[in-house]
Amino acid sequence: MAQAMLNDSSNNKTVKEHLSMSSPARNFQEKRDYIRMQVDTPATLTLENGETHQMTCIDLSSSGVQLKSNDPITANSKGELKVSSGGGATPALHASVTVCRIQENRPGEYRIGLSIDSFL
Repeated sequence: MAQAMLNDSSNNKTVKEHLSMSSPARNFQEKRDYIRMQVDTPATLTLENGETHQMTCIDLSSSGVQLKSNDPITANSKGELKVSSGGGATPALHASVTVCRIQENRPGEYRIGLSIDSFL
C-alpha cells in the first residue's frame, strides 16, 4: 500500500491517483506531459482546400505544434505544415497535420493547436 502512494513528481499526483484515472483522462495527461520546445520561427500551413497561411510557430512537441496567427482557421481542417529550422544543417519540419484547437488570444490574434499526423 505504501508503494502505491509514492508521489509522481511530474504532476504531484500519487501513483494510485494516476492509475485510477480513466483512460481518456490519462491519455490527455500523458500528451500534456510530452516535452515542449518553446520556439519563435516562421511556419507555413497549407490546407487541403489550397489556402496558405503564414504563421509563427511558438511551441512544438513530438505530437503537436502551437501556432500564432492573425487568421482564424477552421477546426478539424487538414493540411501540410512547414516550420523553418532557421537554416544551417537542420532541415525544416514538414508534416501532415490536423487543426485540433483554435483560441482567440486577443482581437485579431489566434493560438492554433495542430496534431501531427505524420512527418513528410
